Amino acid sequence: MLVDTVMIRFSVFSNERAKSEIESFGFRCTMLETSSRRMMRTVAVSIRREDELRRVEDFVNVLSREYCVYIILHEQDQRGDDEIVSSPTGRYLSGKENEFIAHVVNDDVVKKTCHDLGMSRSGYYKTLKRILGKLDLESAEQLRSWALLHLSV
Repeated sequence: MLVDTVMIRFSVFSNERAKSEIESFGFRCTMLETSSRRMMRTVAVSIRREDELRRVEDFVNVLSREYCVYIILHEQDQRGDDEIVSSPTGRYLSGKENEFIAHVVNDDVVKKTCHDLGMSRSGYYKTLKRILGKLDLESAEQLRSWALLHLSV
């Protein structure tokens, strides 16, 4: 059942079996780390267009028999670097903070993020602490989960 899956992106949390199953159907899948047992049974799919939703509909139904599946719908417009994004706490994230979060979610390598964003290690941890404070989160793990559900990363 290989389909055109360029924009369709699945995410799983510390579940290699789920990742392998999704990839065997030809979809891209990112694994995020978690210690939460509940999150290990979770799959999220990021959808940008209606036709993508139609393409994954049957597969999502199959996955939902075993996993809690979240479908995350994103608007197609692209955010500018300086655009502000609202957070659930009522605080706001800048474009630079969103770029930082995207690196944390997609790369999860401090050295690579520092290099790509031109920041020091201490700058990395200060930025992470500031964003966690804004969003009332306690760890980078919680930030990854939050970003997956709230941002187009």
